[in-house]
Amino acid sequence: MRETEHRSASHRDCFETGSLQVDPDKVAILEAPYGDFRKRMNSTNRLRALAGMVEHQFRPYYFLNPPRWRIALRAMNHKSRMKASFVSIGAVRSGTSLLSSYILQHPHVAPPLAKELVQFPQLKYMEAQLPSRREQLRLERRYGGATTGYFTPIAPDLLSIFLMKALCQDGCVVVILRDPIDRAFSQWRWDRMRNSRILSDPLWRFVPDFETLAKIEREAICSGGSGPSSLSGNRVGYLQQSIYLPFLRLLFDGFPRDRVFIVDAAQMFRDPARLAKDVYAFLGLPYFEPMLIRERNSAPEAAMSERLRSELSEFFRPYNEALYEFLGIDFGWE
Repeated sequence: MRETEHRSASHRDCFETGSLQVDPDKVAILEAPYGDFRKRMNSTNRLRALAGMVEHQFRPYYFLNPPRWRIALRAMNHKSRMKASFVSIGAVRSGTSLLSSYILQHPHVAPPLAKELVQFPQLKYMEAQLPSRREQLRLERRYGGATTGYFTPIAPDLLSIFLMKALCQDGCVVVILRDPIDRAFSQWRWDRMRNSRILSDPLWRFVPDFETLAKIEREAICSGGSGPSSLSGNRVGYLQQSIYLPFLRLLFDGFPRDRVFIVDAAQMFRDPARLAKDVYAFLGLPYFEPMLIRERNSAPEAAMSERLRSELSEFFRPYNEALYEFLGIDFGWE
């Protein structure tokens, strides 16, 4: 009883003084799915894999792919869910996972069921993945405010912008942009790791390496095509997902510029806490000093030849220059 009273008094003092503290229990919940995702992806022990699948059914928070049955159950009272007031997006391997970990640390931010919402063709199933009104009231009582959003690497899918408006019509958008060469190469490395078992099958023995895929895609784009899809099944290839301007043009047609915050991934990787506080301010959240966390969703290490980097730099240069002019920001990508 004394411990409970002391904890309640501590939260009351925190609210009265206007200072918000890191909740280590919340951070642990947010971080756990990344390690579990890696374990399930690399596990060769069937019993452990089965135990992990059972445990996966009842997690409080997911990295991605929450059980469909839980979404269906939550959809029965989808109207009692919070409304998303922001979305945090970017292309695959841009740093969306790390950025989400910092945004979700803020005590006012209620996590959705998963970082990446499962895509459904009906609004009620999308809303079902957001926190409950009861959680909203709990945070408001405890911290003085509550909000929620969702986080997903949807760029450069143009159709997703129209779906975002249905989920978050009057909200804010945080967009993270990463050096297009580094992003594309990181996505290829990530795809190779995630699909290592499949790619070891003889069916895939003639699939080329990144350098050859990049060459094929460059030639296709320059000829008016889109090139091969990525190894993970994205409809567009690695280089096209790093051409950001068409997506941003359409995004600004749907959301006013003052409600869109552009994040430089390089700045976030250098000083994530400082960048996170800028995002908090943009979202209208009170000052909060986040806990430093290490990247949990990094791709395996690999080297790119200087010759290939030079070729890709030449390819992306006109696209990058057009982006700099449109945004009024020079990211210094080479």
